Amino acid sequence: MRINHVCIMVSDLDRSFAFYRDLLGFTNVMYDVSEPGTLFQGDTLDDILGHTGAATRIIMVASDDGTLLELQQASTPVTARTPDEYLRYGGTGITELAFDVDDIDTFFDKVVSFGYGVQTDYVWSPDPRVKSFLFYDPDGALIQAVGLTV
Repeated sequence: MRINHVCIMVSDLDRSFAFYRDLLGFTNVMYDVSEPGTLFQGDTLDDILGHTGAATRIIMVASDDGTLLELQQASTPVTARTPDEYLRYGGTGITELAFDVDDIDTFFDKVVSFGYGVQTDYVWSPDPRVKSFLFYDPDGALIQAVGLTV
């Protein structure tokens, strides 16, 4: 079984779309204002979001290799930013999203120059064949960049 896509709930869809497009190179595949009846019938969207009168907006983005991410911001109920303490390694669930990069040092410099926070101010190596660092998306979720050294 392979992963079809990953859904990332965001507090500001336009800001997050810019992050995934401009920094990570994802391109817009499908843009949809998913009010009831567009992608989902109203009752189905209510059931999915657990709220009567639910409304959400989705942008599906893809990388050149076909990796799909669903960026979603609900307007009813409003998507709230998750507190930082729940976005780190102390809790259950998916903690980070990791991407392979060709030149880890150049990518580190790019993340910093774009003004996104990094967990450490350096690239580290958990293994002689790998270099890595963690940084934060606009909502504080951890993203890991991984570069092979061999």
